[in-house]
Amino acid sequence: MTAIAKVFTTGNSQAVRLPKAFRVSAREMWISKNEMTGEITLKPVAGESSLDRLFRLIEEAPLPAHFLAPKSRRNDPPRNPFEKAKALRGAVRVVKRDKRGRRT
Repeated sequence: MTAIAKVFTTGNSQAVRLPKAFRVSAREMWISKNEMTGEITLKPVAGESSLDRLFRLIEEAPLPAHFLAPKSRRNDPPRNPFEKAKALRGAVRVVKRDKRGRRT
């Protein structure tokens, strides 16, 4: 989307009046200028990151004392994920079929 914006001076600062279609909800913007082309880019200043928010929530509401208490932990020994497959190996019957799907 492209539009023309009015530039005006207020005191020692310049300001750009953004058209309605370009309104932003941010209170602050990062501004950068490409020295080669003169292009100016505006980006909203990001608020609190998701990770920062998570850490803040953890600090505000610590986990209860019984969370992961020794009684609630399951310290079962690791099991072999292929144990059931070994038992089924003899029970599986392989049926060979030709190109048309008929048994051979």
